[in-house]
Amino acid sequence: MNARVEKIDKGEAFLEIEVSADKLEEGMEYAYRTVVKQVTVPGFRKGRVPRQLLEAYYGKEVLYQDALEHVVPGVYDEAVNVLEIKVMGQPEFDFDIDTIEDGKPFILKASVAVEPEVVLGEIEGLEINVPDFTVNDEMVENKLNEMRSTYAQLVEKTEPSVVGDTVTMNFEGFIDGVPFEGGKGEDYQLALGSNTFIPGFEEQLTGLKAGDTKDVNVSFPEDYQADELAGQPAVFKVEVKSVQTQQMRELNDEFAQEVSECETVAELREDIRKNLIEMNEASRRDALRQGALEKAMEKCQVVLAESAIKSQAGVMAQQLEQRFASQGVTLEQYLAITNSSIEVLINSLMPEAEKQLKSNFVLEKLIDEKGIEINDEELDIYINDMAEKMSMEVEEVRKNIEGMIENIRYNLKMDKAVDYLVDHAVVTIQDPAAADLDDSNENVENEADDTEAGE
Repeated sequence: MNARVEKIDKGEAFLEIEVSADKLEEGMEYAYRTVVKQVTVPGFRKGRVPRQLLEAYYGKEVLYQDALEHVVPGVYDEAVNVLEIKVMGQPEFDFDIDTIEDGKPFILKASVAVEPEVVLGEIEGLEINVPDFTVNDEMVENKLNEMRSTYAQLVEKTEPSVVGDTVTMNFEGFIDGVPFEGGKGEDYQLALGSNTFIPGFEEQLTGLKAGDTKDVNVSFPEDYQADELAGQPAVFKVEVKSVQTQQMRELNDEFAQEVSECETVAELREDIRKNLIEMNEASRRDALRQGALEKAMEKCQVVLAESAIKSQAGVMAQQLEQRFASQGVTLEQYLAITNSSIEVLINSLMPEAEKQLKSNFVLEKLIDEKGIEINDEELDIYINDMAEKMSMEVEEVRKNIEGMIENIRYNLKMDKAVDYLVDHAVVTIQDPAAADLDDSNENVENEADDTEAGE
């Protein structure tokens, strides 16, 4: 086979492949057997027309498209193997059937994204800033107060209602003095500030006490779901039956026993501190890994073809569609709700798709250069952890993942490569207040630059 790489530009290879006369004839014979079943020639039954007569009657051109569609994929795959290039995604072919001649080779051109050459920079000593994830007493008390608010009780109040209170009321709505369907309610509880009623309704209930009545004047939104009410002014006659406010629970041992498995407030505090430390440790680890990977990508050179990025964005769109389906929503419904299209969605996913591809290639290059491997002991630890988390027997887990071992090893190697970056990084713990100050100064500098640019 004759094939060559004309050039590789911006992550895309441009190939020139020769389709031999024999291979082309093979395709023509296949096309004839396909086309002869579909055409008719006077004096012959369908499917019985000799090839020579079919070509004379319709012209050889009628076979070219089917012939090339039959032979091109195999010829292309063979060329890729001969040229030893690692391709990504599907190729785009370029050929002119008008150049086909009997008994002569045919030149096929193709362009396809190829795996990029990754040039690792100085990936040891990466400088990473992470927030201070230390747990202090204030954080513990804030969590305690959140729990007290979650378990707060509604108690009657005689003072006027304010935002945050719950009003129990009877109401009936009228348009032009006539009650309308669905506009009446009794003993209805409404949390003021929840914005669950028509705009302007809840604001007019603040300041009322139990026993008060009021005419609430509002207008239905123009896009209200009931067409007969959309845009209509209405009056709701409201009778307030009670006003309740939230009262936080007293912090005592009884509360601790009710909301947890702890016996005392002191034990609850320690349990909260332990959970916060675990959560913060996970956040610190994630921040370190993400920061290390982002810094490494800044140091490395990776050139990707736009077609490869678009293909990855398409994969991400399919994953998004699957997540929607699990929630009972189709991709078409999502696009209609967001007034978007599949093209707009894929374009919006391309920056993240490019980031994913680059990070994968950088980590794979790191794995190769550093000889990172996953031994059987490390794999056993992973399987044992999985069994413990899923409350399953280890052997049962092994049986379930039997066909996924290589994928698991690959993912574990990728994780290990990120660990390598973290282990060889220079980590600075940044005080949150200092980080906010840096962001503020940067914003001021940017505003100053914009002002100078506009002068």
